[in-house]
Amino acid sequence: MENVEISALKTLRSGFLYLLVALVVAVIAVVAGLASIIAAIGFVGAAPHRPAAEYVGILGAVAFLLALVLIAVAISLYAVFGKIRPGMRQLSQVEGGFHICYVGTTLILVGLLIVVLGLIVGIGILASAGFSPAALPGAVFSGLALFAGVLIIGGIIAFIGNILTFVVGAFKLHARYQNSLYMVAGILFVIDIALLFLGASGILTLVGYILMYIALGDTINKLTTAAATPAQA
Repeated sequence: MENVEISALKTLRSGFLYLLVALVVAVIAVVAGLASIIAAIGFVGAAPHRPAAEYVGILGAVAFLLALVLIAVAISLYAVFGKIRPGMRQLSQVEGGFHICYVGTTLILVGLLIVVLGLIVGIGILASAGFSPAALPGAVFSGLALFAGVLIIGGIIAFIGNILTFVVGAFKLHARYQNSLYMVAGILFVIDIALLFLGASGILTLVGYILMYIALGDTINKLTTAAATPAQA
C-alpha cells in the first residue's frame, strides 16, 4: 500500500500539470482578447455611427474571450480543489508546516469561485443583449465592467492564497526534500508576483510550474526507491 507522503506528492504533481494546461489556455485567451480589442477599436473608429446590428462581431469576440477565460478558470479550479488542496492536506499530516499551504488553497478556491460567478453573469448579460441589437454597445460595456470588478475582488483573495500555497509551499518542499528546483520555482513565483505590478506576469509562473512538476517527479522516485529498498533486502 502506498504511503501518505508519496500519495500526496503524486496528487500535487498532477495538480501542477493541470495548472500548466490552464495557464496555456489563459495565455491564448489574452492574446485572442488583445487581437479582438484592437480589431474592435479599428472597426468602431472607421465608422462610429454603424448600425447596432454590426456590433454583433464585437459581441462575439468578447464572448469568445470570456469563454476561454472561463475554461482556464474551470481547469484551475479542478487543479486547486481536486489536486493541490488534497495534496497539501495529506502533506500536512506528514509535516504540520504544510497546513498553511492548505489554508492558501482555500483562499485560491474562494477567489476563483468569485471570478467564475462574475464571468457567468457577464456572459449572461451579453447573451441576453443579443436579442436587442440596440442594447449591444451598453451590454458590451457592462459585461466588461463586471468582468473587471470580479477580477479585482477575486484576484486579491486568490493572490493571498497563491502566495501561501505556491511560494510558501515551494520553499517548504525545498526545506523538506532538499531539491534545488523547488527553491528556484519559489524564487520565480516571487519575481513573477513583482512583475505582476508591471503587467508582465505569467511566463515565470509557467516555468515555475514546470520546475515543480519535474522536482515532484524526482522526489517521488527517490521516496519510492527508498521505500522499496528495505522490502527487497
